[in-house]
Amino acid sequence: MIDQQETLIKDIMRVFILEHWARFYHAAERDGKTWLELPEAVLEDCRAKHPDLAPLLEEANGKELTYEGSCTSVGAFVCTLYDGTKYGQGVVLKGLDSRAFKIEQHMFGLWLKGHESYLDQHALSYDDWLEMITNWNLMDQVKAFRQKLEQTPAQDAKAAPTH
Repeated sequence: MIDQQETLIKDIMRVFILEHWARFYHAAERDGKTWLELPEAVLEDCRAKHPDLAPLLEEANGKELTYEGSCTSVGAFVCTLYDGTKYGQGVVLKGLDSRAFKIEQHMFGLWLKGHESYLDQHALSYDDWLEMITNWNLMDQVKAFRQKLEQTPAQDAKAAPTH
């Protein structure tokens, strides 16, 4: 049975993955800055398939992309979407600060690094990304690596191997 923290981490990661997917395919350089330029068809697709997540894209569309801005907007959106609504008050912040979330972010980073060339060559949907990530996480080698990370003492987690 999936526990609440695992469900919370999956919910948070859906938001982080969506924001990263949007930047990956829809970032545009203008005047030496990077902007998010989502076509209306992309927004409509998100509204239809992921109505809970669509406001994140709507809010970010047409705005300058910065690392700090992305972190702030995604963190605020996750808290607005889940904290005190789907999960108890303060639970989301604890989830964002948890070791399980850090491991999940690390695994997503590995997935991105390993698939970047393919992702560059194919304009995939957000749903395609979710499916690919899910399938990748089912691989025995990935499961074994995740288990090693989970078993690494917390103070050594940052030094855990990434290959």
